[in-house]
Amino acid sequence: MKRVVVIGAGPAGSAAAMSLTRSPRVQVVVLERAHLPRRKVCGSGLSPWALTLLDRMGVGARVRKEAYPIRAGIVGGSQGQSVELRSHYEAAVLLRERFDMLLAHEAARRGAQLREGVRVDRLVRDQGQLRGVQTSAGEIEADAVIVCNGANSKLAKAPRPGQTLHTILGWYEGIDGISDAVELYFDAVVKPYYGWVFPESRSRVNIGICYAPTPGGLNARQRFEVFLERRLAKRLKYATPVGGLVGHPVATCSRPTSLVQPGTLLAGEAGRLVDPATAEGIHHALASGWLAGEFLGSLLEQGGELTEPRLRPYTQLVQKRIGPRLRTGQLFLHMARTPVLDLALRLGSLPAIRSLLTWLLAGA
Repeated sequence: MKRVVVIGAGPAGSAAAMSLTRSPRVQVVVLERAHLPRRKVCGSGLSPWALTLLDRMGVGARVRKEAYPIRAGIVGGSQGQSVELRSHYEAAVLLRERFDMLLAHEAARRGAQLREGVRVDRLVRDQGQLRGVQTSAGEIEADAVIVCNGANSKLAKAPRPGQTLHTILGWYEGIDGISDAVELYFDAVVKPYYGWVFPESRSRVNIGICYAPTPGGLNARQRFEVFLERRLAKRLKYATPVGGLVGHPVATCSRPTSLVQPGTLLAGEAGRLVDPATAEGIHHALASGWLAGEFLGSLLEQGGELTEPRLRPYTQLVQKRIGPRLRTGQLFLHMARTPVLDLALRLGSLPAIRSLLTWLLAGA
């Protein structure tokens, strides 16, 4: 029996654990430093691609049962113009603390050992080969590790191309105009990135912004207040904030690299697998986690040392599966830096333009 330690019980870690439980001779241990449910700073949007993947994982129906369904998107440009897009695409919003717990408990139901409140301090190696992990509860031996503990992970550091963005968001009850649409506004205060309004129910939304910090520029709270005043002041007049504002850095990339070390794979935000334009990472976390578990399970069945050359094809699999979406995000980011997006929104009544915007929004 081989043991794999999965570090982190977010979407990447739970997907990796679920995938690994299909290998009968692999023991799966998921270590989560917090106790579930735990708060996660995230807009909690599930793209059409994420829902499709959840269906393949066998949990799509359970997620849909709890999530708020999204059937449309409203996209606004820097000049105030906006277009509502409706199509056959299906999306959803489910609060991350509930989504993550649902996935983690499903992984445990399928056979993974879920240990909460266990912090991983470092990977333990002997002459370069993985031996296990050192945790707040002592050392745990492992034949392999999948690192899925988020953007701030220091467990398998390596240079990876990309940019770290900042986000800040809050929750509100009673905002006017809630529908079955997510709202994305490429306002000048955050452009080429965006601010959003994501409905979690008929009465509650989360509102946030994503931006690249600039020296001497507005801080996160100042940008957020400017965004609210420009875009949502009238609709928020009688709304009630729920809790305070929260923020979090998001490590993005345009090309997956450096995802393996001896005995070790990285998935999700730990590998910077986040869209460079939208900072969307749930689909990429699920996809990379599932791939990591599937790939590693196959190697463990074959036997032999998990050297870096043997693990290297995992990076190529991630590049093939997620790379095109990351490159599309990079292309969209370049477009958002120019007047092209505003022009497209002004021409939003044209069928070809609406189709293009719908495709881009579905990916976001």
